[in-house]
Amino acid sequence: MPAFSNTQQVHLLLQSLLFGAGVGLLYDVLRALRRQGNFGWTATAVCDAGFWLVLLTALFEFNLLFAAGQSRFFVLAGIAGGMLLYFSLISPCALPLFMAGWRVLAYAVRLPGRIWRALQQYAQALGLADKCGSFAKKFVKPSSIFGRKGIK
Repeated sequence: MPAFSNTQQVHLLLQSLLFGAGVGLLYDVLRALRRQGNFGWTATAVCDAGFWLVLLTALFEFNLLFAAGQSRFFVLAGIAGGMLLYFSLISPCALPLFMAGWRVLAYAVRLPGRIWRALQQYAQALGLADKCGSFAKKFVKPSSIFGRKGIK
């Protein structure tokens, strides 16, 4: 196994700090989603399981690619420190932004349905269904193929 120099170890520590901040960011995004969505315990468990699956996979890849497959205590300490820095400095400002982003996304997803219902109510108020039905009856002709069987 190749030995890391001191500068490489400091570089790895800084990378693990950034990795920890990224983990905190992902956790905040999922926390805002859970708060905005009013999830029950099953959806919360699924979100938590997804978070841990992503986290463990990313940690495995990080150790393989950056730490040359070697488990190092200072990498875990750096990740914890990055999360601590994120949650103490950035999270109080970022969490309300994420919650607002989820609200905007939820509104944008529901908007086409609201427009469709409004158009249906407007068409119903105008009586377009009756007018279209009577208009369509003028063009319906009995079919000679199905006329003998009683199908029109």
